[in-house]
Amino acid sequence: MIKYIRWVFTLLFAIFVLFVLYLEFGGKYILNTFDKRSITYEIKSNRKLPENFILFYNTIYPNSLSSNSWNYRLSSLLKSGSSGKDCPCSQTAYRLFPVLEIHNKKGIDEFLTARYIERHFSQKECLAFNFSHFDFLKNGKGIFTVSKSLFQKELKDLKPLEMAEIVALYENPVRYNRFRNPEKAQKRAEHFYTLYLNNFKTKN
Repeated sequence: MIKYIRWVFTLLFAIFVLFVLYLEFGGKYILNTFDKRSITYEIKSNRKLPENFILFYNTIYPNSLSSNSWNYRLSSLLKSGSSGKDCPCSQTAYRLFPVLEIHNKKGIDEFLTARYIERHFSQKECLAFNFSHFDFLKNGKGIFTVSKSLFQKELKDLKPLEMAEIVALYENPVRYNRFRNPEKAQKRAEHFYTLYLNNFKTKN
């Protein structure tokens, strides 16, 4: 009986290990050559974000550059309200997934894609992709465009409160639009600015 239990336990453990390995490396096999090249082009063709914005974003979302899809999924399971913004590459996978030529797409395939992206690109590169492709609606597409549209400045020259307004727009470009909802936009920008100041003090 004990021998049988050991055999069952060993089998279950082996299945679990194989499943984890599939989650970690399966993206390499479900993505065809065209998809891999498309992902590389889409991520590598973006302008790099200036360090001031990267620092600002990583201060608001402290784990965004060091975390990965495993951390994000685990956090989502353990507590509600986890934001995909804590893991830029998960957001990148979410944006790219609909156009990939994966046969018989399943929900798990998006996670496999995210892990593939994270093994080949940095969270900074994913962050640049996300903000470069985001539609800020009437303020324009992409963070470099919206920076000039709202503030007539280059992104690298923005002050923290101005970057906070862009992050608010990134969260919800309709609700936090300064022309449509000026009070809500200002309040949300101030929220991110305060969060930045508090987290910055904690880190230093």
